[in-house]
Amino acid sequence: MTRPEDRTPPPDDAPARRRMWRIFPLVWLGYLFFPIRAYLSAPHSPWLTALAFMALLAFTGVWITIYTRRIWKRHQALIVLGFAACVLMYTLGLLVVGYDSATFLVYAGALIGYQASLRVGVWGMAIIVAALLTPGWIGTLGTLRPGLGHLGVVDLVQILVLTLVALWGNHAAYRQTISSIRLARVQAEKEKLAADAERERIARDLHDLLGHTLSVIVLKSELARKLAERDPARAIAEIADVERISREALGEVRSAVRGYRGSGLSAELARSKVALDAAGVRLELDAPELNSGGLNLPAAVEYAMEMVLREAVTNIVRHAHARNAAVRVLREGQAFVLEVRDDGSSKSDSPHVEGTGLTSMRERVRATGGDVQVSRRSGTCLRASFPLEVQASAQTGLRQAGA
Repeated sequence: MTRPEDRTPPPDDAPARRRMWRIFPLVWLGYLFFPIRAYLSAPHSPWLTALAFMALLAFTGVWITIYTRRIWKRHQALIVLGFAACVLMYTLGLLVVGYDSATFLVYAGALIGYQASLRVGVWGMAIIVAALLTPGWIGTLGTLRPGLGHLGVVDLVQILVLTLVALWGNHAAYRQTISSIRLARVQAEKEKLAADAERERIARDLHDLLGHTLSVIVLKSELARKLAERDPARAIAEIADVERISREALGEVRSAVRGYRGSGLSAELARSKVALDAAGVRLELDAPELNSGGLNLPAAVEYAMEMVLREAVTNIVRHAHARNAAVRVLREGQAFVLEVRDDGSSKSDSPHVEGTGLTSMRERVRATGGDVQVSRRSGTCLRASFPLEVQASAQTGLRQAGA
């Protein structure tokens, strides 16, 4: 059975805060200060110093590789290798710096926890406990290297607790990472299937709409060409039929295109929830009249709301770094109102605040005679208002703006 780590994850398009948490384990490399300080506190031969430097460099490289790159098929093997290296460095460090090398046992616990199997983590913890206690047992027998010293009970408990916490915390982090990868993969597969289904629907509709009509147009055009000299009156009649059929086909194509452009505000709200859920943003929806069917939106207004909502949600996912978002759709006085609010950042240089997206929103809303207002207090609030009645000219302008 294929394990999650054996499959190639999708491209990582997480926001900056998620990338920050991916590299956060590098902060723990600061604890190398303790064994390094203990080593530098006494003179050592140059060859031993060079060997210790190379060992630290190799350990740091393994640690950085594990925590900064995506989980890959060799992840488990690299974890075991790093764990073994940490135990070895602790064992050799005992002979040089004493129990200050126990820092590497905490690193070993963190590494062995960052993989799929909790059973492997338990076995790793057992090895760590044995490695930590064995020198004390040897010292009890009187064969411990002079000057190595004994580890106190408080220090022993502290190291074991830190190691156990590091192991369990990293195992939980690994499982969360795998869950995020699976969620992103499922979302990508859903989007691909939806796109494939939409392409098939469009191809089928175009064939049904234009296949027969274009065949008739070709036949009538050929007939008119043949009749042009023998029976000009009949040829003119055939050309008139070609014109009529072409106009009907053009109307059918325009109707189909309008159907492709929007599938309704309710469907767009559902897609927005899926997108925000995938980005880790909790959505609060307030549209009671829309859900009950009491909010009868004109076609132009509904289409404009769809496009504005789509653009606003896209900006939240890509730029806002928000945790919560709220969408309200209501009738307020002589206007329909769409309000999208989030609690993310509202920096002046953020594309979520100003740019092409907001300009496009304003153009769409103004085409209906409405207006867009944006406030940036404790996040971003976008409020788009639409008049109750939209003139036919405004509807035409809106369709052209969306083309």
